[in-house]
Amino acid sequence: MSITYDWFENPKRREEEETTLHIRPCFNGTTDTKTLARRIQQRCTLTEGDILIVLSELNAMIGYELREGKQVHIDGLGYFSPTLTVEGRITPDMPLKQRNRKVRFKGIAFRMDKELQQSIGSPKLTMTRWEAHSQVSTPEEREQRLTDYFSRNDFLTRRNLQFLLGLKKSMAVEQLRLWREAGLLINKGTDRQPIYVPAPGCFGR
Repeated sequence: MSITYDWFENPKRREEEETTLHIRPCFNGTTDTKTLARRIQQRCTLTEGDILIVLSELNAMIGYELREGKQVHIDGLGYFSPTLTVEGRITPDMPLKQRNRKVRFKGIAFRMDKELQQSIGSPKLTMTRWEAHSQVSTPEEREQRLTDYFSRNDFLTRRNLQFLLGLKKSMAVEQLRLWREAGLLINKGTDRQPIYVPAPGCFGR
């Protein structure tokens, strides 16, 4: 298997600007914690239960250290560090208290170690076989694109659909809702983390 990707148009600031493109990976599914634990267990003497406990505690400890404003380094993996952002426009003459009220936690940055880079090696890169994704607009075209997708994949997420059809998040959510209400897709996940599969007889299944 390879890392697949597709091309997307960059937003234009002015109508007369030249159209430019950027690239995004199209993920081949998600490997969850239980799968990782099972694969690690096959390479060592620990049980899957032991590995799951260690991973859970590792998650808790990383979160604790990041809340304390520290970087966390895991040998062979990389550095995790908190990132910040501000709301709105900040100017030098703005009072310090006012500036500080606009500071927000943004997320976590990750910088990998060379050992992880080496374990990844030089993966094969392949453009997704679906073309002109941003032009998929009719219901028939979207259903055909999803039929092709499910011929290679077992489940669909909202993010997968965004990449597949070139949709914004809100449009992908709406399209998934329509397919669910029409009885074409079934959510096998949770309301917070939905995972969609075709209903029997739909999308080539």
